[in-house]
Amino acid sequence: MFCPECGTPLTSTNAKFCPECGTKLTQETSVPNTVKIQTSPPPSDDDWSDPIDWSEEEYTEEGKPPSANVYELGTKLEEIVDSIYQAEGYKTERRVRMPGQGGYTNEIDVIARRGRKQVAIECKNFTSAVGIKEVRDFSKKLDDLGQGWQGVFVAFNDLTIDAQNFAESRNIEIFSHEDIKEKWFAVSAGRVSRRGEKLNLKFALPIKSDYIAVTTLPLQNNHLIEVSDATLTFHPYIKIPYSFKAQVYDPTKKLHKFSDDGIVVIDLLDGKVLNRQAEKGGSIFNSLSTSKQSTDNAQTLQTFNEVLNNSPSPEYSITIGSDYQITELKPEITKRTVERVAIEYITAKNTSDITYTPSKGDTILDSKRRKFIPRRGDVKLFKSEMVSVPKWAVHFNAFGTIYTKEVFAHSGTVLENTIRYCPQHFKFGVINIKKEAVAVCEVCGKACCSEHITQCPVCGKWVCNEHASTCSSCGKTFCKEHASTICSVCNMPLCSDCEVECPICNRTYGSDHTQICDRCGTAACSQCITTSGLFRKTRVCKNCQ
Repeated sequence: MFCPECGTPLTSTNAKFCPECGTKLTQETSVPNTVKIQTSPPPSDDDWSDPIDWSEEEYTEEGKPPSANVYELGTKLEEIVDSIYQAEGYKTERRVRMPGQGGYTNEIDVIARRGRKQVAIECKNFTSAVGIKEVRDFSKKLDDLGQGWQGVFVAFNDLTIDAQNFAESRNIEIFSHEDIKEKWFAVSAGRVSRRGEKLNLKFALPIKSDYIAVTTLPLQNNHLIEVSDATLTFHPYIKIPYSFKAQVYDPTKKLHKFSDDGIVVIDLLDGKVLNRQAEKGGSIFNSLSTSKQSTDNAQTLQTFNEVLNNSPSPEYSITIGSDYQITELKPEITKRTVERVAIEYITAKNTSDITYTPSKGDTILDSKRRKFIPRRGDVKLFKSEMVSVPKWAVHFNAFGTIYTKEVFAHSGTVLENTIRYCPQHFKFGVINIKKEAVAVCEVCGKACCSEHITQCPVCGKWVCNEHASTCSSCGKTFCKEHASTICSVCNMPLCSDCEVECPICNRTYGSDHTQICDRCGTAACSQCITTSGLFRKTRVCKNCQ
């Protein structure tokens, strides 16, 4: 109840006078503490009760938990990641303290080993997107562990754009919220299809970027890079068109009108809403997953656009190739839950404050506020559309270094590509310079741009600056094998074309250190010839002294 004059809330339903302005209250003048809303029932052909013919076998019953508990994905993140790697054939350890090259110990959340492959995994279950600081700290741990380690950063609530860019520049694979769900549901439900199997798909986006397209790398020596594994995952979402209209009377009898329309995109694995979360009225909406959206959450926004801007094919078949496997994920939540999540999101988005100015006679009182919360009858849900989004996840092996590439198979949008950019050019801040890699080092596998990698002119091998040798005589860069001789004069590398043997000391030196004896004309190294004279210099070899 509230006062019809000043709008002050009334704590007692039997109050006779307003405690704020003293207005006498009667049964007739009291106004209920609910707003009047004028709505009309939605037409029957817009009823959302049966938008898609999903069988009961594909959907769990209401109240029955999904096969993989979404809550546990967050609260037991390390345990879940550990289980995923074990299912993929790795031997794992948790909370391992590893000695580093710098003399101090690094704590790694999960260590996974399979054959020669070693993976160091960092898990972060923050309430918001993980920033660049945490990824940079993990990168320092990897550097301290030394070569031979693949880094994986797991963020249950995803990463900011800066953090994602930094991770890619340091060849750190990212497990986002979507990746964790996909891997966990695939492992827990055993839905990986076999090679050569024919798969019938419904409501899936057609494949436009095939296996060859996503595994072809624009690098000079891409023929030396192997595909370790490749998976095509179909992830189910649903997009629900809606409209919202309401008319609200405030205590001064002023009419306020509200309207909104759009499309809600919902993840059918856990009920997470992909739309940016509501800010009106200070409301924050959380879906069945405990994840909060972030405007810096790049992959969620990319996924939202992939679902929103594309239409699926009603049905088509695909045969699984011999080089990759397919995982088809089925919806894990009920239609009733989807409807409820959509209504809750729309309600939160359109919750707002109504400002009004009450008066008493000729006196204008201070402005008041009331919160308007839409009712279910304010919202119409129209016919929905299920969209199964295909996504490639590929690992490349470049001379022992593992790279990751994730691509939407329909649009070709690249979500992650750790082999694309040279790590020497990433800068955090206003200036962010990226240079694309031209080749991988054929010693360590590091992908570098033209400034930091060179092709040996003798054997054609591509080597990074760390594994290259520059001839001290001619200035050309070679692999260390073809510039391995050390000059006896300057102790710097020499290529074979610049090697000279001194006829006096019989040591090898660079041709740029050759001097001529003024007495006998012998060409020798500078260590075997003495130079004298201040203005008119005289050079004499050891044999003529």
